[in-house]
Amino acid sequence: MTNTTMRAVLKTGAEKADVVDVPRPTEGPGEVLVRIHACAVCASDLEGWASPDIGDRDQTGWNASQPGMTGHEYSGVIEQAGEGVPQGRVGEEVWVDPIVGCGDCPACDEKRYNLCPDASVICGGYADYVVVPAPMALPIPDGMSMNVASMISDMMGTPMGATKRANITPGETVAVWGLGPVGLGLVQAARIAGAATITGVDLHPSRRELAMELGATHTIDPAAQDPTAAVRALTNGRGADVVLHSVAAPAPTKQAFDAVRLEGRMVTVAGYPPAGGQEPKSVTGNWTCSHRDFPEYLTHLAAGRFRLDAYVTHTFPMASVEEAFHVRLHKPDESLKVIVEMV
Repeated sequence: MTNTTMRAVLKTGAEKADVVDVPRPTEGPGEVLVRIHACAVCASDLEGWASPDIGDRDQTGWNASQPGMTGHEYSGVIEQAGEGVPQGRVGEEVWVDPIVGCGDCPACDEKRYNLCPDASVICGGYADYVVVPAPMALPIPDGMSMNVASMISDMMGTPMGATKRANITPGETVAVWGLGPVGLGLVQAARIAGAATITGVDLHPSRRELAMELGATHTIDPAAQDPTAAVRALTNGRGADVVLHSVAAPAPTKQAFDAVRLEGRMVTVAGYPPAGGQEPKSVTGNWTCSHRDFPEYLTHLAAGRFRLDAYVTHTFPMASVEEAFHVRLHKPDESLKVIVEMV
């Protein structure tokens, strides 16, 4: 008899959760049932996790109170395939692009689901199973572990998408504000784009050190010196051609904007786009990347030009999910990417 239940993490309060049994989802036409192996903790998960509020428990997309919470960086194995999906895909190891669109607009026709006005995120990844549209379940590159593959969508797609939007040309100067997992991806993407110098700004020494290993040419501790002035000093007083910003706070965002040269570009993946008054600078935001670009990005991953393995600092079993989130939320100097395994 087929098991009709599964385990899922259910939030019970601020920074509290239980592993409970809930109904297992059922795949429909064009969908696959993925048995999740790993789900990575994203910084965007932390606000809902830390909130004392308990909301709707139903599966409603971005919802920290539902079974599986807002987990959206996951990998696993296709266990069942719905009508219209080749049955040969059953047993395939996959990572998931969780951004889906309406399917009927011009953006969706071009596989630019992140630009769809009705785009949503397939969440619930801190659980044994999730149902996803079959095209969103993509084969894991040869030789890559499921833990590392769980990060492909967010930790490679988001920074590569932001850097593509920045339109960096070889020889330009780039500054990256924030060297968390996304910021480190921005460093790598800028290197791939041919930036001549890449300056990383972050409070944590371990992150600055890893940024240098991954392609930064300089790093700045904003607690030790004015980062805007330091970036200007490194660029002969002009400011950086491009600033890539990943810090979700207004003060560093203003610093980052001030570090952009006149007629330079800034791309933020963390909100808080500043108003620049009359200064001729281009500022734009970026959310994830276009699904159609993943084949290009995966070539960099396969060739070792873009690394994800260096991000993983901690791995926890599902039963220790509270500890996993505690480490990611409260020990940023020790943790980078924390993986929860459904074992």
